[in-house]
Amino acid sequence: MKVTIDWLKEYVNITQPAHEIAQSLTMLGLEVDAVHQIDYDFDHVVVGKIIDVQPHPQKANLTICKVDVGHEVLALVCGAPNVASGIKVPVALVGARLPGGTVVKPATIHGHESPGMICSEAELGLSHQSEIIMILDENAQLGQDLKTALGTAETVIEIDLTPNRPDCLSIIGIAREIAALTGSELKKPVISIHESSAIKTADFINVTILNPESCPRYVARYLEDVHVAPSPRWLVKKLEAVGLRTINNVVDVTNYVMMETGQPLHAFDYDLLEDRKIVVRHAKANEQFTTLDGKTHQLTENSLLICDGKKPVALAGIMGGLNSEISKATTRVLLESAYFDPNNIRRTSKILGISTDSSQRFERGVDPEGQIYAINRAAELIAKLAGAKIASGYIDRYPRPISQKSVQLRIDRVNKILGTSLEIEQVIDILRRLEFRTSLENNIIHVDIPTFRVDIDREIDLIEEIARLYGYDHISPSSCSVISLSQPDNKREKFNQLVRNFLFGMGFQEVLTHSLIHQNWAEQFCDDPPIHLRNPINEELGTLRTSLIPGLLQVTKWNINRYQNDLMLFEMGNIFYWSDKNRSQSQELQKLSLLRTGKTPNKNWFQQQRLTSFYDLKGDVFSLIEKLKIRDIEYHQSARKFLDNRSIDLTLNGRLVGYIGALTSDILRRIDIDQELFIAELDCQVLFENCVFDKKFQPIPKFPAIKRDLSIVVDAHVPLKEIENIIWTFGGEFLRSVQLFDLYKGKQIPDDKKSLTFSLAFYSLERTLIEKEADEYLKRIIENLNSKVNAQLRA
Repeated sequence: MKVTIDWLKEYVNITQPAHEIAQSLTMLGLEVDAVHQIDYDFDHVVVGKIIDVQPHPQKANLTICKVDVGHEVLALVCGAPNVASGIKVPVALVGARLPGGTVVKPATIHGHESPGMICSEAELGLSHQSEIIMILDENAQLGQDLKTALGTAETVIEIDLTPNRPDCLSIIGIAREIAALTGSELKKPVISIHESSAIKTADFINVTILNPESCPRYVARYLEDVHVAPSPRWLVKKLEAVGLRTINNVVDVTNYVMMETGQPLHAFDYDLLEDRKIVVRHAKANEQFTTLDGKTHQLTENSLLICDGKKPVALAGIMGGLNSEISKATTRVLLESAYFDPNNIRRTSKILGISTDSSQRFERGVDPEGQIYAINRAAELIAKLAGAKIASGYIDRYPRPISQKSVQLRIDRVNKILGTSLEIEQVIDILRRLEFRTSLENNIIHVDIPTFRVDIDREIDLIEEIARLYGYDHISPSSCSVISLSQPDNKREKFNQLVRNFLFGMGFQEVLTHSLIHQNWAEQFCDDPPIHLRNPINEELGTLRTSLIPGLLQVTKWNINRYQNDLMLFEMGNIFYWSDKNRSQSQELQKLSLLRTGKTPNKNWFQQQRLTSFYDLKGDVFSLIEKLKIRDIEYHQSARKFLDNRSIDLTLNGRLVGYIGALTSDILRRIDIDQELFIAELDCQVLFENCVFDKKFQPIPKFPAIKRDLSIVVDAHVPLKEIENIIWTFGGEFLRSVQLFDLYKGKQIPDDKKSLTFSLAFYSLERTLIEKEADEYLKRIIENLNSKVNAQLRA
């Protein structure tokens, strides 16, 4: 989430510098990743005024503009459609430097010399507006340097929000947090719209919600006499600063209101809607829809669509359709402001692989009472910027009202959890600043949760709110000792032993190495700054290890020097590093590292030894992950400097689990080893948090399985994981097994292709499947493999 200081100041009084605001937000739980100022990347560009416009004698779409730049008048060729006499524009003089290193030189354009150029915002790196020239404020001084005329650039704060705070995916939400912390007043815009009594929204649209479980609320407004045009500078400046591309005044207003309030909106070209209807429904099985980006998607039955009387026009909560987008020809607009079920939006977004600013807000949960405010705010701005006429009234379909939550809060519980001595009045004041309504009865505070705080459900949630507003640094540290008569089951020890026993069974040997290593090795295997001892015994033991790998390498070298070349080693231990550049906070994490080298151990009468490969260690790691019952592990090519191209990074729900790979030849030379080493390092905390200790009984299927072999030819660079994901996604509820049993490259296959053959098994736990059902799912798999990775059936 990006916000700008100037935008925040419109809603809350801010006097602190940007870095102090960033620190305050971080202490509130809204972690700030970066604070930076948008720089003007151009030089020698001045303010000019067009005093005359004449058509180009040789080119109909060009004009010759006489431009006063203060000290002289230049005759410049321009192709923009919005040139006009009397407007002030940015002029890049000869010798000016533009973004990307472009230097302006005199040019002859269709027989006319142009000593400079009138610039668009895109040419100045200010926005993506490239079709029109930039129009400056009338008060800009002629000949003035453009940087001076534009004033101080925007200061942007980038916030890494946790998924439970969707209320802060808006400028007003962030401003509310600052107001609550500083005691300032939150100044939300007061909406004043002038509706036309001659037209009514209800006369132009009828809204029907067929699946209220996925769309509890839908609000619509109608506007006409809309003039679609480029957005004004103030709007472009705000949107571009927070990373949104500007399109036109209508679409930009919907994005502006989304960023302002957190409520996504959508604008339809009303003339492209049929039968004056909006129907909200689930998609039909395998129904297809083309979104605004021109991509056609095959939908599932749970995908939610916005339709007119005959066809889908938007993928609800995610992206509009190509068949109803706002264009220059649009004169009538239907505005949509809705509340969609977060689970439905998230499921559809993940299945289709589409993530937008809109879907990110809906899938976390928007304010179910914020739709009318947002749509009125958008209508007000469209009327102001596009000259629109607003129809009276709006459609509000709310078949499943979402009730406001209420939680009881005990003051003694607050003080016991936090170790504080807060009075009831202090707690009530903190909650009031966060816009929680309270009432007191018998020393119990009854708290009405505002609808925009979808993350508050329990008393402990309110206590967390009190802690972060009161200030963690104001809570005195204390310690106590309580000896329990019963010792609870230590799951962490159970996890550690489970991992050790499994690796022992696979043939690995455990080693224990020193926590102190040489500084060079500490820096080699970690990008974070290492922790050095002030008075080390010697240089070789002067730094806390940042990885377990250096210790394993020393053990490996010692063994190889004694002709023990075939090794399978692992170690579980802690690593250490500074977690910030100022080296004021340290991190201590438990890691699991594995190493394999030499030949495989299984030598017998039917199988000979061979050299260990990357895939042997990868198989060991994934066997361990499967033993821990951890699912949804993803992997992709690693870019670590100490690994060669045979390497991958493992992630789980966006968190880094670890890496697997082959050490580079440079590392091997440094430790004087002339055989390949394959290593892996995993984060034990991530593995522990996702490990499933409980065992669940699953009966053996009573009904026979239908098996199908699928042989395809795909580009060689397509990852197997991507293909398997497509098969599982579109294989239906009865697909139980996907096994790759053949990989072929060679004759009859192009050099840039590979052949993969899978064995698929379909069965039901409740009945015997028929061949037709399996064939239908197989057909759907083949179609999606073809459309998504260009896979072809191998003849």
